[in-house]
Order: sequence, then structure tokens, then C-alpha cells
Amino acid sequence: MHVHTPLLPPTAITHSLALPFLSATTTNLLTTTCSTLDIYTILPSQKLSLIASYPLSGTPTALKSVSLPNTLSGGHAVLLGTRDAKISLIEWDLENWRVRTVSIHYYEGEAPAAFGVGARDVESILTVDPGSRCAALKFGARGLAILPFRSYGDDVGEEESLDAEMAEPMPLKRTSTHLATAEEDEGGKTTPYSPSFTLPLTSLDPSLQHPVHLAFLHEYREPTFGILSSPNNPSLALSLETNHGRDTLTYSVYTLDLSQRASTNLLTVSRLPADLWKVVPLPLPVGGALLVGTNEIIHVDQNGKVSAVAVNEFALRSSSSGGVGMADQSGLGLKLEGCEIGPLDPKTGELVLVLNDGTLAVLGFRLAGCNVGGLTVTKVSLENGGFCHTSAPSCVSALEGGGLLFIGSEDGNSSLLSWRKETVGLSRKRSHAQMLDHPPTTSAAEEAEEEGEVEDVDEDDLYAPTADENLKRTASASQQSAVDTGSSYRFEVKDELRSLGPINGFCLGKGEKAGTGSEKLELVAAVGRGRGSKLAFLNREIVAKEVIETTKGLENVKDAWRIRVRSKDTTESENVVDEELLFVYDGETTKSYRTSSADGTLMEVEDTDFESEGATLFMGTLANNSIIVQARKNEVRTYDAELGLSQIIPMTDDEGDQELGVVGTSFADPYLLVLRDDSSVVVLKVDEAGEVEPLDLEGSALGQGRWVSGCVFAGLGGPAAWLLNGEGGLQVFALPGSEGVWSAPTLPFLSPVLMSEAKERRGGKVQVTEVLVAELGVGEEGRGAYLVVRTGVDDLVLYEPFRYLPGGDGGTGFEGLRFRKVPSTYVPRYDEGLDNEGGRPAALRAVRVGGRRCVVVPGSQVGMIVKEVAGMPKVLGLRTGGKVRTFVPGSTAEGGFGVVDSEGKMREYGLPGDASFETGWSVRFLPLSLPMDGGPEKVMEVRFVAFHEKRGVYVVAACWDVDFHVPAEEEGESKGVVEDITLRPQIPQYSLHLLSATTHEIIQSVAMPYAETITSMKIMPLEVSEHTHEQRSMVVVGTATIRGEDLPAKGALTVLDIIDVVPDPDRPESGVKLQAVSREETKGAVTALEAFGDCGLVGTAQGQKIMLRGLKEDGSCLPVAFLDAQTYSTTLRTFGRSGLWLAGDAWKGLWFGGFIEEPYKLSVLGKSRTQMEVMAAEFLPFDGLLYIVVVDAEMDLHVLQYDPEDAKTLSGQRLLHRGSFHLGDFPTPGGGMMVLPSVLAPMGEQTVVTNGDANGHEEGEKPAQPEPQRLFQVLTSFQSGAIGLLTPLDETTYRRLSALQTQLTSLLEHAGGLNPRAYRAALGSEGRGGVVDGALVQRIGELGAARRAEVLGRAGADGWTLRSDLEIIGGGGLSYL
Repeated sequence: MHVHTPLLPPTAITHSLALPFLSATTTNLLTTTCSTLDIYTILPSQKLSLIASYPLSGTPTALKSVSLPNTLSGGHAVLLGTRDAKISLIEWDLENWRVRTVSIHYYEGEAPAAFGVGARDVESILTVDPGSRCAALKFGARGLAILPFRSYGDDVGEEESLDAEMAEPMPLKRTSTHLATAEEDEGGKTTPYSPSFTLPLTSLDPSLQHPVHLAFLHEYREPTFGILSSPNNPSLALSLETNHGRDTLTYSVYTLDLSQRASTNLLTVSRLPADLWKVVPLPLPVGGALLVGTNEIIHVDQNGKVSAVAVNEFALRSSSSGGVGMADQSGLGLKLEGCEIGPLDPKTGELVLVLNDGTLAVLGFRLAGCNVGGLTVTKVSLENGGFCHTSAPSCVSALEGGGLLFIGSEDGNSSLLSWRKETVGLSRKRSHAQMLDHPPTTSAAEEAEEEGEVEDVDEDDLYAPTADENLKRTASASQQSAVDTGSSYRFEVKDELRSLGPINGFCLGKGEKAGTGSEKLELVAAVGRGRGSKLAFLNREIVAKEVIETTKGLENVKDAWRIRVRSKDTTESENVVDEELLFVYDGETTKSYRTSSADGTLMEVEDTDFESEGATLFMGTLANNSIIVQARKNEVRTYDAELGLSQIIPMTDDEGDQELGVVGTSFADPYLLVLRDDSSVVVLKVDEAGEVEPLDLEGSALGQGRWVSGCVFAGLGGPAAWLLNGEGGLQVFALPGSEGVWSAPTLPFLSPVLMSEAKERRGGKVQVTEVLVAELGVGEEGRGAYLVVRTGVDDLVLYEPFRYLPGGDGGTGFEGLRFRKVPSTYVPRYDEGLDNEGGRPAALRAVRVGGRRCVVVPGSQVGMIVKEVAGMPKVLGLRTGGKVRTFVPGSTAEGGFGVVDSEGKMREYGLPGDASFETGWSVRFLPLSLPMDGGPEKVMEVRFVAFHEKRGVYVVAACWDVDFHVPAEEEGESKGVVEDITLRPQIPQYSLHLLSATTHEIIQSVAMPYAETITSMKIMPLEVSEHTHEQRSMVVVGTATIRGEDLPAKGALTVLDIIDVVPDPDRPESGVKLQAVSREETKGAVTALEAFGDCGLVGTAQGQKIMLRGLKEDGSCLPVAFLDAQTYSTTLRTFGRSGLWLAGDAWKGLWFGGFIEEPYKLSVLGKSRTQMEVMAAEFLPFDGLLYIVVVDAEMDLHVLQYDPEDAKTLSGQRLLHRGSFHLGDFPTPGGGMMVLPSVLAPMGEQTVVTNGDANGHEEGEKPAQPEPQRLFQVLTSFQSGAIGLLTPLDETTYRRLSALQTQLTSLLEHAGGLNPRAYRAALGSEGRGGVVDGALVQRIGELGAARRAEVLGRAGADGWTLRSDLEIIGGGGLSYL
């Protein structure tokens, strides 16, 4: 009984789509990861701004745009394809500002024999007709589903008559399910689609036995698709060895008659190379289709004419014709595996190729009228931005009208590129360099032909050029034209979506100390592939950096304010540096300080009119920072920039007899809102004369009302006062007129959509104690207004505004204003200060830290609501090394701030400028590179990382690709090795690096031998002396030597020590060095490493054996025990000092065993079921039981238990299967799981803590204090960049969360209409999981208050119990990260 919760969402992008989605006039970008759907808009600065993000209960396989006649937004709809042959039709709902599912169509049931294998075993292919007349889904081996769409003017019954003969071999069962009830329009249509139908591809042509790819084509009267197929299963290995399997593919074009469900073959092109893998349809002016292979690109036009270009030398070898008819550009040496193609210039039809290393190339066409005369590929140079994208592409989308290109990636950051094309001059004269690189092979007639000036050739002319000569001339002209065209493109990165995927390995370490809580740890991960790889430093909190202490010496500080002032005579447009003043209240007096411009020290300002005696509650500025405002207990004072007294505004009642206390203030230039202790408000405004005067509120609802909280805000509909009344309703009054312009009396219900016209409900209210409207974001364009609601139990609810008017495009001012609840997993921490006198902590504060707008959540542990441009608002803790009494915005440092700690000392900090917070964690990236002789730095791919605690350094294993050559000493062993190639295979060249944990600088680099691949690297305690039994932390590296596919791999075990050396005077951290201690070469590859017990031995998975080795004084590392595993083990784990171990492989599953020292012996205690491909495994103890967590290659998580007392286990020989859960993501192979202790008690021992009660015990009664049990959790990293947490549950908690999951499954809106229960069911589990979906439980906050209380009641839970559960499963016990 466990629960799996995501701590970080996936960030590796799998698919993208550019289309008008939110409206007919906007350009939006939709992206998917392995389990999320994100919607972006493009800012004028060409940055991506996230609009919404939705979890998906399915693995996305395709995103396609569909133009439908009647969508809610007026834009396009989207077809979302998911694994197991599902299609969801979604659109944007303007009324509720979210994705709406129109329908879902699924074809995952049992298929007839003619369809081949099932949908789970074969990847589905989704394609949409360019005219949006239908969509086709290829599923299973040969299944094809056709989904027709209704277009303008369609009749409802046009598809009722079917051809009986054509319908006979097809299952006519309707497979679509309509989820949303649509109103009938004038044509009587109820759905935007017609009934779908399925058929085997062999019914179109018996030769379509093995389809490779298909796509709908442009410029056909009826829906027409091209399909690439083979009568036999294509094999590249067979095609290279013999001529039999080389040219086996066939490209066919079929047109569909949707009304008759008939098809017609238009053309067939046979004997195509077997390495073709993709069909790319091309619009005019090119037309036809592009067939992409691994070594060549082929174009087939509508008449079946074939043009081809070879991009490497293997194109000539992989075809039985020897590449006859191909334009030879093999000198480019391109590898087209995994490349993506996107459109560039629609006028010329030129395309961009994004290769699997991230580099760019341009594909050009030689057009002769309506025909394609040739293709030419040109690399984009470094100067033109050809290397600006750094990782392998997963998708490419062109954004219309903006010259923008989005490249998504699963191996690193995704990029938004801008491109421009330089105009070609009228002169055709080439430079001298071009003449050298490209000899003049075209004649004057050919040049004239390129300009369209050549005359028609007489067919009867005996001296006219032959067809072959014309083809050669066309190809030559095409090559030269494309070269010129390719060099005219310029690419530039405008924005990046940062990604943590894939995570290659991770460890826990300690970073910079600097007084920011050095006892905390950080999670360091090696992420990315190729040039996009880097180290990522992750923290659950914002790690503030302490800057120069200009406030040093200030003690006994109770509160402080830092403001900037300028002279009243200075206008806002003038470039004048504001003067900075610091006001410090020590409990008795308030002193003012000015920062010295010479040395930055503080100088006390004396001899002014500033009232220092007594308490100061708030400080601020008005009138463009020219008026200083001091809010005191019963009055408000204003000063000029020199602290000369200007006005004293007393706080009295309407009769002026009774003084009223100031409770809170809110500034929005030129307005100041003052909330008083009788729940009344006063609004002050700076008039034209520069005087601060109260507005006349007599007789208005604003002046007569009683308010709990409020603020003034100048955005959204204009300057207004946002006030919370005693019943929890929100009312908005425009300023300066004080008329009511908007209200939300249903705010206490916390409904998903907040609107003024909503009807009030009964019951289900929550106590709302505070509201704040503030801007969140970075920069001028990336920020937006949000409504922050705080409840009586310190929950924070965020709403984002949008506008909707029925029948309109939106209103102005407050017309049509609505709010949508922002999904959040924030769980407030229990604050001891809530029980103290004074009741509640300080109010929420909207602050500006550098260029970032955020909201400070006060408390002993300060939190901040931050928002990145490409992310949603997140609540993060602020780590400053201790408890915080007061947060002070502004600092002498750029982007800094100050805090007053619990001891009354004021310190200044700064936010890390290189950190990003869109994931909900603080993430900093560090690319690693090495200087190369005579060239640019080589960016390394980081594969492993480990932390040496004693030395305070990270050991990093990184690599880069080099050409592979068979070693000279082994050439005799290798028979038939072909060396006459220039495009050589690539292998990684590894090296080890020492990285300082404080400066993040490389201290030392050690190169590994050529062709030696590091398969595992760990820092573990080893016994270095047989006599003293001394143990020391050593770096242990396991490697495998690659010698070619015909030679067995060798291995080696290398042990290194970190020793002290004389440091460089300029680099104090350089006082350490790696030194080799031992190296043992083995017959088989060393595939896994692990420290065994506390005996100082290292366990290795070596070849088909598991060995224990011990280090000796002479430098040898000899085996002391072994176990014959009969297979290569990829996972090896031990459980502390218990002597228990795990070994996993891809064939025999998981082995569980023990280890004893006297004598040294390895024994097997139990095994899992066979045929389980283990990718990661870890121990998980709980409540005296031992669980084993396994993730297999089907992305299923399995929980096993070792219980020898259970009769079903045959004395423990079989591990009990206790639960399964489909993750939908691949874990990091080998070391992707780590068991971590939690600082919180197990759920069964949690005490319900509420503010102000006795925790359920009578006064003086002391409950029994049993010995506390530690709670352990398993942290799992994934290749999509996600991080998950598995938590064990007791039976009571499991039943509670399981019931809650069942309720939420039926109540929440699921994007795409997907079923969470079916998605999480592992293969063969039939829905009986035993593992709760924590991500679904965390979404309970999306419900309104009444529905939430109802769900909790049905699940047998209450609010405080749920909060405790959410805190534990959300990683609250990992507060040391």
C-alpha cells in the first residue's frame, strides 16, 4: 500500500503544434511532454508565455490541427493522439478559460486478425487531411481508422448510404464516444464529426503488409494520403549484407471517398531504399511528398516523378541501384536518423532540417514550372546560427507570420528560433571563394533558364540536349541555387524552454554555505544529451545569496523599510537615480539612514522633521517617489524627499471624536488605502498640487462598509479598491469615483471560475481572511495580475483574470471580467507564531525584487509566490539561514532584499540570477566544457555525478563523441572490418573531473583510455588496509571497452583517491587531486557497482557474474566472493549494513539475496517473476516489513515484498507482488532510485495539529510516547526530467486516499477525456493497483469548497488530516533538500 507523487513535472517536450487556438487571430503553441499538455502564446518580444498546463492520463503520440466550422473560440481544434490508439478532439473554451474535450475516439479493443498485432505493441500514426475533411489513425500492425469531419454546408445524412460490398470487410461498429453535449445549429448537426470506421490496410492493397509511415497530401480534391510500406518486414541489417533486402519499400497514393467509404490508388512508386522512414507532405509551390531516409531524401510529385539527393556515402551502398538518379552530396556527411523537417519560406517551399545533433541545414528545390528538377541540401554555418540549437529534435513547428521556428527536444532545452532570409542581389557574379568551392558548371543558357528566359526546345531538333543532359544540367543548377539559398538564411535563438530531461544520474551534495543554512543539501543531477547536456543544481527552496552587509551593526531590529525617493521637481521620464533611504524600527524609535555613495555604508539622517518616537507601522512613497508616507498608530504623516514634514492626517471617525488605529496600508500611486481597526477604510490621493488628501466617501458603499482586508490596484480595469467584506465577498470600487464596478459574493466558495454574475450557494464556505491583487512575473511583458486569496487556515488560492462576454470578444474596464483558479500543490507549514499573542502573521506583501514581481508570504519560514514567463505561479520557501521576522524589499545590491532574523539582526541577500522556478523548485544549470587546441571549447555530455563529503567536491564523469577505429592491436581478431569510409561511427570518449562545490569550477580533468565507456561511478567507503582495517571514501569507476560488434567487450574496475596537493594561490579550491590507486581489468564489462555492508568491499556486476572485491595495500582489487547470475546485471543495490542486496537484469527479472562475511558468501533468497526487464530497483522498509520497488521497461512500477513466513512465497523464494502502477515514463537506468529518510513521522503516527486547540488531549494529560519509527521514501528520476516520490502507507491512510482518488476520478475534468484509472493500471493488473495516484489526490484543490467538503466526507477524511497527508506525500519530509 503506497502512493506515488510527482515532485517535479516532466520538461522534455515530445510534440508541438503551432495554430490559432485561443482565438482566430492569435498564434499559439501547444506542446506535450510524456504526461502534460501546455499552451503558450507568443509575446511581442518573441518570448513564450505559458497560458495553461494540464496533466494527461495518457502518453501523447501526436498533435494535429483541425479547422472546424463552429468552435467555441473561433480558432482551430486539436486532435490529441495518445498511446493505445486513442484520439481526443479538444478546443478552447472562452467562457471557462480552459481546454474543453469535444469527444474521444478509441480503437484499443481486440482487433481482427487482418489488423495484425494489437495497438499496444506498435506505435500509432495520426495524420489529418490539410482541408480538415478527415483524420486517419494507423494503429496496430495494419489497422486504419478514418474519422470524417463535418465542414461548412455538410448534410447530416450524407453518409447514411453505404456500399455494401465495400463495407463487408470492415467492422462498422461506431468507435467514437461523444463527451460534450453540443447545441444543434442551423444545419441540425450535433457533433463536428461523422461516425468513424476502421478497416485493414490490406483491403486497400494486399501488398500493404508492413506500413512504415503515412500522411495526407496537399492539393487534392478528395482526401488523399501517401503511404510508405513493404510486403516484407524491412531490415536494414539485411539490406546492407545482401541485395535482397535493399530496395524493398513502395510508396503508394490513395484517394478516399468518405461518402462511399471507398478508395482509389492513384500512383505507386516501387523499389525504394529500405532505410526510408517518414513521409512529409509538401504544399505548393513544391507539392507532392518528401520521403526521408537515414542516408537520402527523395521527392515524389503528383505524377510519380522521383527526385533524390544522397547526403552521405551510405546512400549509394544501401540501394541496389548504387544511387543511380540521386544527386550526389555525400560529402555533406549528414545523418538523418531522428531528424525533423519544418517549413521555412512558403514562397519557395524551402525546408529546414534539424539533425539529431541539433545542427541546421536547408533543403532547397529546383523548380521548373510545376515540376521539381532537383533537391539540394546545404548546411547552415556557425556564423549564420547553424549550431544555435544544441540538442536532438523531437518536433519542429513553424509559427505563421512571424518568421519563428520552434524546435522541441527530449534531450535538452527546446528553442524558439527566428529566421530571416537575406535578399539576393541582381548580379549573379559569385565571389572568389564560391568559385573555388563550386566550379562554374552551368552555362549561360542554364543561367537564363533559371531566370525563366530560356526558349522552348524544339522536340524535332536533332541537336537539342537529351533528357539525361537536361537532368544533369538541372541538378547542377539546383545545387548551386540551393547553396546560395542556404547561405542566405540567418537563425537566432529568441527563447528557450529549459528542460531537466533526460536525467542521466543524480546525487545529494552540499553547495555554497555563505550563511544560508549549510546543513541543507542539494540535489545535483546530470541532465541532457550531447551539446545540450549540463549539471543541474536543484533545491526545494530559493537559496538566497548573502551580499555585502551594508546594514552590519544594526541590532535589535523589529521592522525595517527601504524606499527610494527623488525630488518633487523631477519627472518620471527623467533619467535620475533615486536616493535610497532605510528606516529601522527597534521597538521604541524609528531611525532613518542614507546609503553613502562612496563606500556604501549607512549614515544616520539627523535634524529632520521625521517623527522617530513611537511605533511606525508602514513606510512607502507616492507621487513618483517624491512623497514619503509614514503610517503610525493613529495617523499618517507625509514628508518630502529631504524628510521635511508636509502633512499630518489623523485617523478619526466620521464625527472626529474618536481616534482609530491603522491596521494596514496598500499603495498604488497616486492612491493609498488605509484599513483601520473599526474595519473602515480611508483612501488618500495625491492631487495636482502635490497634497495628499482623503477622497470623499460619504454615502458610498466603500465608505459605509466594513472590511476585513483590501488593497488598491491600478491594473485590470483601472485604479480600484479591492475589498473583502465580513461575509467573505469581494467588492471592487473604481477610483476616484468610489462606485462599485465588480463584485464576487461567491468568493468564500472558492469555485473554479470566479464571476460576478454567479449565483450564491448555501453551505460549503471557507473563512477568507485576506485578498491581494498583485502582479507576478519577470519583465514588462512577462508579468500579469493575479488575485491571491488567503483562508483562515493559511491556504493560498490564486486566481488569474480573463474576460468573457457572450457573443463578444471581451470587454473593457471591468466588463466581462472573470477569474480562473490556478492549480497549485502548495501546503502551508505549521507556524508556531500562529499560536502566539497577536493571532495572525503579517499580511501578504507585493514586492519587487530586481526585475521580478512577486508576493511575500510572511512567517518564520518566509515564502515567495514567483512566476516565470514560461511557467505558472509557484510558492517556494526562502532559505536565508534561519527564522525570519521581517522581509525588507529593496537592497543596495541589484535585485536584492533584506531580512530581519529572529535575533533582530538585518542581513542583505540577493536572488540567484541564474536560477529558474517554473518547475516549483529552484534550478540552476552549469554546462561543462573543456578548451580544445586550436578550436572552440568542447561541450561535454555529463553522465554521472557523485559527491565527496569530506573533500567538498563533486566527481563528474562526462564524455563527447569521437570517431571509432578498431584498435591496431586487435585488427587481427576482427575479421572483415571495413575501414574505407569517411562517415565513421561515433563512440563516447570519457573523462573524470573534479568540480568545486562552492565555486563550480573544474579543478582537475583525467581522460579515460580510448573506447572505454564508463558504465557506473560511485563514491563509497573501501577498506584500504588489511592490517588496520581503515576505511576511506574512494572513487570507484566501472567501465566497458568497446571493440566492435564482432569482438567481446572487456571491462575494468578503477579505484581513485582524492589527495591533498599545493593549491594555486589564485584558486584556493584547487588543493585536491585525483590519484589512481588500483585498476583491475576483467574479461566481461563491469555494468554496475555498489558498496556492500560496512566491511569496505565493492560489489560489481561483471560479465555474467556478481563479484565482491577487496582493495589491498599493493594496489590490487581481488575478488573474495562471487555469484553466477547467468546474465548481464544492470542494477545492483544494497540495503545499508544489513547485508541484503538486489540485482536486476533485462531477462531474468530481479534477484534478492544476502551476504555474509565469515566466510564471504553471496546467496539468493528470492526472485521475482521472470521476463521482467528491470530498469531500476530499490529497497523500501516500512513498519517492520521489507518492500522492494522495481520499475520495468513497460514503465510500470511494481512493489514486491519479501515475507518468508507466507506460504505463497515458498519460504521466501518468490517475492510477493503487492502493487503495480503505470508511470508513463522511463526511469534513469540503473541508478534512478534512491531511498531517503523523512523528517516527518509516518502517517499513522501523525498528530492532528490545529491552531489554538489542545490536540485532542485534556489539560495536563500526557499521551504515551512510543518509540518513533522512521519513515523512508523512494526518490525516482525519469528520462523526461521528472522526479517522483513513492511513500508507504498504513492501511487506514491507504483506504482514505484510495477512496479520495476514486471520488476525484469521477469529479475532476480530465483533459482529452482520458481515464486516470485505466492509465495507471499496469500491464496485466486489470486495474488492481495497490498504489495510489498522488498527482490526482493533489488536484483536490481544483474543486470548490462545497464539493471538496463533500468529497472529504465520502472518503472519511477532514481538512487537517488531508493537509497532513498531502504534506507527507508531497515531500514535506525532504525539507533538507
